Amino acid sequence: MNPSDEIPRDGETCQNHVVDAWVFGIDEAHSVTDKLRAALSGDELARAARLYDSSHQRRFISARGRMRQILAFYTGCQPAELSFEVTPAGKPMLCAPHAGLHFNLSHSGSRAALGVCRTAALGIDIEAVREVREGLARRFFAAAEVAALEALATDQQEHAFFQCWTRKEAFLKATGEGIVRGLDSFEVSLGPNEPARINSIDGDEEAARAWSLLEFDPGPGMLGAVALRAEKACLRFRAVQELPG
Repeated sequence: MNPSDEIPRDGETCQNHVVDAWVFGIDEAHSVTDKLRAALSGDELARAARLYDSSHQRRFISARGRMRQILAFYTGCQPAELSFEVTPAGKPMLCAPHAGLHFNLSHSGSRAALGVCRTAALGIDIEAVREVREGLARRFFAAAEVAALEALATDQQEHAFFQCWTRKEAFLKATGEGIVRGLDSFEVSLGPNEPARINSIDGDEEAARAWSLLEFDPGPGMLGAVALRAEKACLRFRAVQELPG
């Protein structure tokens, strides 16, 4: 699925099953981080303070601050005015009156991605491609995924592993179930010549057809995926430079 090259302006929001994908860096100048920090809640600041080093704290503050800026762009309020609640499985959601705006945040290293959609629940995941510990796929993936991975040439397996991982994480985040649902309870496509899709959920191929799975490029050496509870969907890239102020 190729995202639209057209970037809407003037606060235009998502239409039918369009996911706006915002990808941005989170290693920002201290002056920027300090400005973003001012919009965070006490709970968010406490979470940042619990991180073990200052660089992780700054990245967390930047990711959450940018998320608030972007969501404020859709809701028409100030970033600090947004309030959130968390589902029993830990998925954050906006409180009323903005609860109908679906979003999901992911960050890996110095990059973050936020997916936003008005019409369907979604999950987003980005990962840096890196060395994979031996046996990890067999531990977490479905048998068909392991077989597909091991059938690839050795030099393709690392990339395919993270294709599979981001797609599965995006789906888990979209359902809101998190780790309660095992990674091996559903199957996704992987490999260089296969389009992104969910093949089956609990062995049910029909259930999988109610979902869209989209992949995107978050930056060099990274992979990204979006899962959406809708049969047809597309991605539209947005830029932080569009935000007011």
